[in-house]
Amino acid sequence: MREDRICVRVRAVRIHGPRSLLLHARDATLAASGTDELHQALIRDHFRRPRNRGALEAPANPGRAHNRFCGDTVLMWARLEDGILTEVSFDGRGCAISLAAASMLTSVARGKSATEIADLRQAFVDGLAPDASPLPRELGDLRALAGVRRFPSRVRCALLPFEALEEALRGCRAG
Repeated sequence: MREDRICVRVRAVRIHGPRSLLLHARDATLAASGTDELHQALIRDHFRRPRNRGALEAPANPGRAHNRFCGDTVLMWARLEDGILTEVSFDGRGCAISLAAASMLTSVARGKSATEIADLRQAFVDGLAPDASPLPRELGDLRALAGVRRFPSRVRCALLPFEALEEALRGCRAG
């Protein structure tokens, strides 16, 4: 299968072939495949039409994570019942990656224990390593963020929601 090459430069975009790709980089060359396009569409969908956005009513516990490098901030609210995450929501300000990841995480994490969520986070972190194998199915829509591994400075954006959710879960267990 032939891959189309996409060259992206600030204020100048040259596209070779029928495909296009959203990219947040000064100067990069990527190979886009049909899978990459589907993942990009899923990321855009979660960014433009986020699931579970907005604060939960009390007594939900909030968690906050901030990326000093780019300024993204993600807030996550969680409610545990019998050790299981029954409700989760988010809000925040940031790039498409951090906000789409937050939206995706709310769907994946609901119904899981804090231990299961920690395991999901570790699988996600491991899967974002530069030479990692594909992300596991348990991560659901978060697998669409696998391409972030090519941009190490953006990996932190994808991990922000996990950090905020872990803080919210610590508050649930302490409260």
